[in-house]
Amino acid sequence: MSSSSSSSEKRETGAGPRFWPWRAQAGKAAGMGGTGPDTGVTDGMMAVTSGGTNGESPGLGGFRPYLVLVPLTLLFALVNTMSAWDDRDGWPFWLPILTEFSSAVSILCLCWVPAWALGRAPLTPPWGRVLLLHLPAALLFSLLHSAGMALLRNGAGVLFDLDYRFNLTAGVLVYEGRKDVMTYVVVCGIFLLFGHGRGHKAQSPIQAPETPMPISAPPSAAQFDIRDGARLLRVAVADIQAVRSAGNYVEFLLADGRQPLMRATLTQLTEELSTHGLLRTHRSWLVNRAHVRGLEPEGSGDYAITLSDGSKAPLSRRFPDALENLRKGKFSG
Repeated sequence: MSSSSSSSEKRETGAGPRFWPWRAQAGKAAGMGGTGPDTGVTDGMMAVTSGGTNGESPGLGGFRPYLVLVPLTLLFALVNTMSAWDDRDGWPFWLPILTEFSSAVSILCLCWVPAWALGRAPLTPPWGRVLLLHLPAALLFSLLHSAGMALLRNGAGVLFDLDYRFNLTAGVLVYEGRKDVMTYVVVCGIFLLFGHGRGHKAQSPIQAPETPMPISAPPSAAQFDIRDGARLLRVAVADIQAVRSAGNYVEFLLADGRQPLMRATLTQLTEELSTHGLLRTHRSWLVNRAHVRGLEPEGSGDYAITLSDGSKAPLSRRFPDALENLRKGKFSG
């Protein structure tokens, strides 16, 4: 990673020759700037929160990308430091160490920014949405990087009584921003190598079996009473496509388009309806496997379930048994 020193770095006090910022060349070839509605149900308590289709947060890519990012960033800092020692005779020995490694530490502390952006805008169409999120994220990454360097460098100057000051000016922000954009792109590339932010384009849709396996009782024979306010609605379990949480209620999605509400928890209904072929696919969803027509990967281990009427329901990676059962056409009571 290239040096992040700028013309704002200068010796402010003390006697002796003044020194001006240097820019190590070793890292420039690398092109990197250096120096989701989701309702939870627990013991019958439910709360509605906003989210995406699957109701799960996309995450920050895990720890594996950092197994590459940490040594690579520190290696660039070391190379730039050694280059500065060779090219800048008479400069303080500690200056390259301070500038290069303060930049490296700041970058490593901010790798979550491109990871967060990739999780919410994977590199798949529509590209306008990708640019709309990643451009501000890159700007935020650069601003925080420069602020982090200033904090570390000036903090070290005070702590160790160094004759040094790093001035964070508009010129510094522009100078650092040009390199930080490339750093942002490289960090994104490393996360992409580990599968974070690719979306679901590389995966093939998985079709649910058209002929479900027999369950303990014929679905057409099973009836269920929905207490919708003051009335009692008796429906065939076979007509229940899915059930989803709605605050202190649950909402039934029926095959004829009706969506009656019932005051209950999804946990209670899971115990009552699981023997009739309804699977818990999400913290806030039950899905009738007889109405499942297909699965489509959505990235990070999540899927979108296509129901018989064409509507979608989420399948969270936190329910691997449901995914396995849909793949094999088997359902446990």
